Amino acid sequence: MSNMIACMAVANTARMKIIELIRFSTALLLLSIPLQSIAQSNRTSGSIFVMEDGKKMGLPGASVIWAGTTSGTTTDIQGKFELDKHADSDSLLISYTGYQSVKMKYEGSFSLTLKAGVELKGVDIISRESSTALFLLDPLNIQRIDSRELRKAACCNLSESFETNASIDASFTDAITGTRQIKMLGLSGRYSQILKDNIPNIRGLSTVYGLGYIPGDWISDIHISKGAGSVTSGYESMTGEINVAIKDPDFPEKAHFNLYGNQGGRVEFNANSKWKVSDYWSTITLGHAEINQQRMDRNGDGFMDNPLKKDYVLRNQWKFSAKKHWEGQYAINYLQQDESSGQMDFQREGHPNLWGLRLKADRIEASAKTGYVFDDTWGSSFGSQFSYESYSMILAAGLQTFSGTQNTFRGNILYHTNLVSEEHGLTVGVTLLQDDYDMELDSINLDRKEQVFGGYAEYTWNPSERFSSILGIRADEHSIFGTMYSPRLHLRYSLSENISLKGAAGRGYRTANPVTDNMGLLASNRSWNIQSPSMQESAWNLGLNLTYKFRIDYRDASIAVDAYSTQFDQAVVIDYETPEKVSVYALTGQSYSNTGQVEFAWEVMRRTDIRLAYRYTRAETDYASGRALQPFNPEHRGFFNIAYETKKNEEEGQWKFDATLQYIGEQRLPFHDLQTVHAKNNGEAFSPAFLQLHGQVSKIFKKGLEAYLGVENATNYKQKNPIYSGQDPFSVSFDASQIWAPVFGTMGYLGLRWTFF
Repeated sequence: MSNMIACMAVANTARMKIIELIRFSTALLLLSIPLQSIAQSNRTSGSIFVMEDGKKMGLPGASVIWAGTTSGTTTDIQGKFELDKHADSDSLLISYTGYQSVKMKYEGSFSLTLKAGVELKGVDIISRESSTALFLLDPLNIQRIDSRELRKAACCNLSESFETNASIDASFTDAITGTRQIKMLGLSGRYSQILKDNIPNIRGLSTVYGLGYIPGDWISDIHISKGAGSVTSGYESMTGEINVAIKDPDFPEKAHFNLYGNQGGRVEFNANSKWKVSDYWSTITLGHAEINQQRMDRNGDGFMDNPLKKDYVLRNQWKFSAKKHWEGQYAINYLQQDESSGQMDFQREGHPNLWGLRLKADRIEASAKTGYVFDDTWGSSFGSQFSYESYSMILAAGLQTFSGTQNTFRGNILYHTNLVSEEHGLTVGVTLLQDDYDMELDSINLDRKEQVFGGYAEYTWNPSERFSSILGIRADEHSIFGTMYSPRLHLRYSLSENISLKGAAGRGYRTANPVTDNMGLLASNRSWNIQSPSMQESAWNLGLNLTYKFRIDYRDASIAVDAYSTQFDQAVVIDYETPEKVSVYALTGQSYSNTGQVEFAWEVMRRTDIRLAYRYTRAETDYASGRALQPFNPEHRGFFNIAYETKKNEEEGQWKFDATLQYIGEQRLPFHDLQTVHAKNNGEAFSPAFLQLHGQVSKIFKKGLEAYLGVENATNYKQKNPIYSGQDPFSVSFDASQIWAPVFGTMGYLGLRWTFF
């Protein structure tokens, strides 16, 4: 009872902080000069449209080149383009077959509607852009996933956005909360830097639950970069970067609605709408609501299969676009999370004789991105990012209670210019990061304050079309751990026009948050032994990638081969090899993850695409008991995806079919008396390999109106007895965190999307 009273006191304090933060965020927004996004400060951008049946439509595949040069690009599926500035030209030449070409002086981001030229009759030109893309010319190993790919699955939030992607694994953290976590290059998602609109976002208290805070319907596209990322994003990237671009006022949708429901009782509603306020200002508002009030126990273990929840997220973003030099974005987000789970009769208010889990969280974020493009011959630009976050949460799980608040301020100021010529580019900048954590797990105090001031320089060298490189170095002074050096190197060499070889090396750092990094372990009665509230991790990442784009039977195909190694020189070991205990201590030996992956994609016939992938992972850590494979980490994974769509009719209506089959190999299981699934010669327990099948059918009635019906885990494969000692949930042996396979069985869902353009 005293714990619950303390929890409510923390909640009241958190609410007062929320009010203060709203005031602070409002002031931040009013004081922020809305200028150009940092990510685009040294690039030109615009949108090309055509008129079709009286409607303004984005034109994909239009040619955009600097007049008098061969430097150019083509527009994407939405008619948008981005292009590096050119020192020898200030005019753009825009052209497309069947339309009048336009030459114009570039004076800032713009939109242009091409006029029809000579009309050709009797010829159909069919162009399809893949919903996933690999980039041959970028030194970084980047894969783009756009909103069309996300619509191939339910994609209710970011953690569920990778079901059709072979590079990212998503699995459940425990058998109680239904929370998903991701893995990249064989390691937990906490070692990948996750950004929202190029600003680090999911970290600290939100490391696990934060993946559910970004609704899938809000996402414009996702860029996955394997290996150490850019120094401009910070020092925390170890295995890669995942940048989530949220729909902004330039997104072609005027308004969008999505209603979703599944067999587990989960209902979601998403909506967004944009307005052009003036010639310079535009805004977009996005809303999300997720509710589940249905108690279900399909496996008969006495515990709810899915948590009861009432979660709400709201976002408002403004964009300013001047004719010359200035452009910018700023946004504010608010989240309220209320979830409970546990035994079937557990109530939100708690019950002394029933095991339950109750989570309440509030989060507010404010961000402002500013920039200025100078009117000189060097392509110079200035940019800045500022963000503030306040996050409070209370999680009561059985006999344990965790409470925490996080206040984070981040500032990043940079300057970019070309050196001598556009073949040489230099970006320099400074950053400030302040983290204030107030955390407690029962009687264990985990409070921590950090201040990190750093500077960086990133040199880009593009001497020819065959070779390009990015060399970065940053130095950060940490208030607890001292000086940190993070070198990063990315190289690209084109063996031919269609074959690209890339290499990457770099170092990353992070401060561990043992409890919030491993929230799934709270779904047990294990006792925690934490060596120190402040422990640092650092690792080197080395990688190679070979990408080859070619044609088979006149149709596009590609093959990508990756090999990456992550080696820790400092690591925090989360040791739950001993039943009933969690030991957290600093690594004294070695910890590493080596991965190799091959992925093949091919448009096997018209409107039919397949993707196949295989990945091998070897991840080991030196525990107190000796070296062992990291638990719940399959060495072998297979992936197969097939997508087919019918030809569009006059109203752009069509059917779409998508299926994904995943093979998950054996996984080592931590020692547990009941966990003898099958044993190796050395006595270690391993889970059996299994298959998972997901599928979805979508019916587009006309442009903007779509219904979808799908199924997750169609093979109905389930982990038997996922909760240990469930009949005695207050015993020390109770554990619902040892999850290696689905626990919910087959899950059907349906939904409706309605979009206005």
